[in-house]
Amino acid sequence: MSDTTITAIDGTDALAFVIIRPGQTEGGVSIEAAAKGLSKQAAAYVLRQVADMWDAEEAQ
Repeated sequence: MSDTTITAIDGTDALAFVIIRPGQTEGGVSIEAAAKGLSKQAAAYVLRQVADMWDAEEAQ
């Protein structure tokens, strides 16, 4: 990914966030994540649900 974009997100009411950026090595990623008012297990569950929705979209 050589293109850089700036995105502004109003996260004042967000329970959690995950930002995935290209990593320092080929194929690697850098992850920034936090949750407030939501357990790590609950946040992981939500992320799994999102991944399942993406998989279903690709299968169509």
